[in-house]
Amino acid sequence: MEEKQLTFSQRHAQKFNGALIEMISMALFAYGIVCSEGNGGKIALAFFGSLALCAPISGGHINPAVTLAMWLTRQISTGTCLLYWIAQLIGAFGGGFFCYMVLGQINSPMVTDLNFHWIIADLCGEALGSFSFILMILIQCNPKTTFSDKPIASITLITLSLHLSRCFTSHSGGCLNPGMAVALELFQVLKTNELERLDSMWVFIAGPFAGAIIAVIFFKLIYSPAFNRYYKNA
Repeated sequence: MEEKQLTFSQRHAQKFNGALIEMISMALFAYGIVCSEGNGGKIALAFFGSLALCAPISGGHINPAVTLAMWLTRQISTGTCLLYWIAQLIGAFGGGFFCYMVLGQINSPMVTDLNFHWIIADLCGEALGSFSFILMILIQCNPKTTFSDKPIASITLITLSLHLSRCFTSHSGGCLNPGMAVALELFQVLKTNELERLDSMWVFIAGPFAGAIIAVIFFKLIYSPAFNRYYKNA
């Protein structure tokens, strides 16, 4: 009985440690994004550092859409998924608040043209970019499909994937992260009083979540079976 209780306690301690490091990493990533002033290379470096920090403890999600993909592939429980989402939002808001109060600056992605065709284009860009980015994560997290089992190599590949996937979203700013988009967008509105930014916030939520779902479906039904068949016949 005591052994089971200890195992239960350890399991929940691991969840909360993971949530805590997710929160800290999101805050650091938010700070890096604001300091980058939109420079893609600097954003990639900020992501690399945040991912290297939290990957050994939480798995390195730093993104609610990635957490959704991990839940859909049953790599985490529903409770862990919800806990990580809460931690990620708190971290993103914390990082945004720090930038707003200490640095006196904030920047966030934005749909600059609210015409229907541009909204659809930006929505598809966020979805396609997230699909490409999260597909790489799924590939690297599966021992049967990973390109390398070395942690530093996986972190580098995933960071490179994020950097390249942002090319799909050049018009909207390339967020690919619902939690980060909501937090930075709200602080941007608070600073500039540009309430029209809120009209398109849903694009940065729906796009990445849709991309995550499509990536999971593609990986499970197409990529993984094809990969296994190829190496079975090789």
